Amino acid sequence: MTPPAIARAIVAISAPPSDFESVCGDLHEEYVRILALEGRPRADAWYWSQAIRSVPSLLSYSRVPRSLSALVLTVALVLVAIVAMLCVNELVDDTIAGAYRASHGTAWIFFIVGPLVAASFGALIAALRRSYGMRLVLFSASGLLAFIAVPILFQWSSRLSAATWILIVAASASMCIGGALYHLAARRRLKD
Repeated sequence: MTPPAIARAIVAISAPPSDFESVCGDLHEEYVRILALEGRPRADAWYWSQAIRSVPSLLSYSRVPRSLSALVLTVALVLVAIVAMLCVNELVDDTIAGAYRASHGTAWIFFIVGPLVAASFGALIAALRRSYGMRLVLFSASGLLAFIAVPILFQWSSRLSAATWILIVAASASMCIGGALYHLAARRRLKD
């Protein structure tokens, strides 16, 4: 008698680590009650609706005390991680992907290598400050997009090709996927 796995994963990714057990416990109790009264389809539909509707509030809520020094440290860690991600991505592009392109004559490898590097750094950002939950990875990915898009919108820099935009959006999405996978793995370790 368990709720839908993907809906549970959405809650696990969105809930702050300090509140994960209480949020999942409350949802599970209500799920079991609805399951007994109205059946599995109704209980599954209820759980899905709660999982989807809870994402914004779960991402914005936390009982973790915030201080200015913790905020400054977090911003510094995220900026260092993003700069490191861009440097590692450039290094990987120049070495591995560049060698592959030279020998095979295609550039499709860039569409695999870049997102893999971004997913790794998304997991790293999630691991650096676990108390902030998934929101830190979302803010980092959004900040990366804004850092690139804002100068272009205000015509402070030149336009990018469609392929470059695909790589940038894929990198931001991959950061989120990497952070989400880290949080799921960390929660699974806590359960075991």
